[in-house]
Amino acid sequence: MRFRSTHVLLCVVLLGLLLVSCGKKRVFPPLPKGDQTVSGILKSAPLSAVRRGSHIIEQEGVDVYYAESAIVNLSTYQGKRVTLHGTIENNVDPAYLPVLVVTSVADVEETTKTHAFADLAMQLSAPVTWKQTKDKDKYVFHLEGDAPADEPILSVWFDDKAQLPDGGVPIVVDTMRATRLIDDLSGAELVAVKQGNGTLFVRFAPGKRVDADKLKEDFMTLLSTVTFGAQGSSSSVATGSGTGIVGIPCGGAAGILCPAGSFCDITDVKENFGRCRTAQKKSSSSAMVK
Repeated sequence: MRFRSTHVLLCVVLLGLLLVSCGKKRVFPPLPKGDQTVSGILKSAPLSAVRRGSHIIEQEGVDVYYAESAIVNLSTYQGKRVTLHGTIENNVDPAYLPVLVVTSVADVEETTKTHAFADLAMQLSAPVTWKQTKDKDKYVFHLEGDAPADEPILSVWFDDKAQLPDGGVPIVVDTMRATRLIDDLSGAELVAVKQGNGTLFVRFAPGKRVDADKLKEDFMTLLSTVTFGAQGSSSSVATGSGTGIVGIPCGGAAGILCPAGSFCDITDVKENFGRCRTAQKKSSSSAMVK
């Protein structure tokens, strides 16, 4: 029995050493030679002292190459779908993505499209892959390639009888008072914006799509592009001048609360950061995220 235990332990140790050894001998596929043409979305890359690349090329949600150039100002094309010419080289450490050394830009395509809704006195910019149609009294967006029966990724509508729903996080959309509700189970979000005697609703529903996290980033970007026309300007958030609590930072990672009689007016949705505003009484509404 003792011999068997020793033998098993020895096998485990040898297996561990073998795995470590294999890790050190990792073989990377050879890089393509000569002039290359690469298409994808160009994104800014964090500054680094241990690798090359000022930008990243993304294809279908996956980062495939770093990019750099001493000839082309790549910053001009950030956030756009581009076709680049250049040569591909290993990074400082081959464990990093290879680098496309860009010599020229062959084509540039916008990745977003602006949609204007005259009857809602608003407009927004959505990814070009979000196709917009009208369904009765709602504007709906479906992802390119979705089946007709699939739930819209985005719905926009106005209800002249609804008020801001309770229970959400106060935010501001284009200077207008709004609230944001999130269903943690489904990932659906409902943003309600007060407009005159009614409320405009923007509902995001990623469903069970595999790229739900990327879609959520796209939705947050979309939300920051919403603008309203003159019809909604009279409903903008009151500045509350003359009160000492207005303007106090709130929210954020520390979850700073506002004094009684005020609410945290979130202006940075991603960081959940805002400033205190004078609270106004809100009526309950039947609008739900689900």
